[in-house]
Amino acid sequence: LVCAHQAPTQASRKVMSRNTRCYLAAAAVMVASVEMGNQCAFVENPSRLPQFPPNVGTLKLHEDEASIIWDMVIPVGTRLPPHEHMFDYSFHVLEGSRLAVYSGEDANHLFSFDAPMGKTMAFKRHGNMMVDITGAIPPFPAVHGVMNIGKGNYREILVETKPCKGVPQNETAALRYDKERLRRALLTQTEPTVVAAYDEARSIEGVRASAIIGYSKSVNHESERALAQGFSHGMLYTLDEVSRELTTTSSADTMVFDFYPVAVKDPGVAEEGMQRVKHMVFVQFKIDAPVGKLVAGYIGLTTKISEMKGFEWGPIANKLGDEEKGKGFQYGFVTTFNSVEDCTAYNEHDAHKEYVNEVVPYAEDLLVFDILEHNSSE
Repeated sequence: LVCAHQAPTQASRKVMSRNTRCYLAAAAVMVASVEMGNQCAFVENPSRLPQFPPNVGTLKLHEDEASIIWDMVIPVGTRLPPHEHMFDYSFHVLEGSRLAVYSGEDANHLFSFDAPMGKTMAFKRHGNMMVDITGAIPPFPAVHGVMNIGKGNYREILVETKPCKGVPQNETAALRYDKERLRRALLTQTEPTVVAAYDEARSIEGVRASAIIGYSKSVNHESERALAQGFSHGMLYTLDEVSRELTTTSSADTMVFDFYPVAVKDPGVAEEGMQRVKHMVFVQFKIDAPVGKLVAGYIGLTTKISEMKGFEWGPIANKLGDEEKGKGFQYGFVTTFNSVEDCTAYNEHDAHKEYVNEVVPYAEDLLVFDILEHNSSE
């Protein structure tokens, strides 16, 4: 499976040599996983949900109940955005180089190390840190970015090992975030497409009407209409891992953002006759952005702007096959307002304007889409 992704661009003898290294890499990583005792992996992980994108490679090759296999390719001089390791992992180097590791919180350099071809390494998560099982590399944050600072391209095969299904979810076992219910924001350029998505969601067994959180055409504030990027209709709804696999997102005019919502402020239940607004913001940060600080700044607005009645956020974690539907966006934020007027007041609030001035220079791309909260009795 892993080696099938090796592009045969070299002479046949070299291709055979490269593929042989690939098969050996897969074997080496599996051996490292066994040495870690990961037949049933235990992880001391206080994070119930990922705070940064859990996509720890550049291409997800496979995922099942026990593991996730990633291909990781980093060209010379390329820096990858910060990600979060939720599970123990091992990797084997196919093409070696020197790597620099950066903090996900403030983008500062943490350390650099050599990763030569043929090297295998394994790490366990303890608290918010990753620990090298050999002790060769000091513990480092589970949230970090990586840059190839060497003279050649870098490539590795990385295997994450999930806690087994039967492992008790106690203080020492990782909470399987992939078993939690997630939010899906779906944006379309035509009304029929969002209507079809709505009908599909309602037809899936186990998806109740109350799971449809927001559903309408765009109600963006006039100052943010261009930030809708041509999308006209949207839906925000809740799915579990089973119902997510039953949904289809094949329409060319559709964008999909799946994330596990970190609840900051509970909006509660709307009063009768109230038409609440779901203000959705999706961001792709620049490589050198102090992501942790920027996210904390957004969360901090909930204590400064009274109109923000609810707030949740999470890193985008689209399923295998839907990655391109996210168009490179990394984070989703959803704010609940009691009315369109409250949303307008938020946009005009000085604290909001100050935050916008702080975050925009670090935003590679920004999409804003407001929809009306859905009445589950409809």
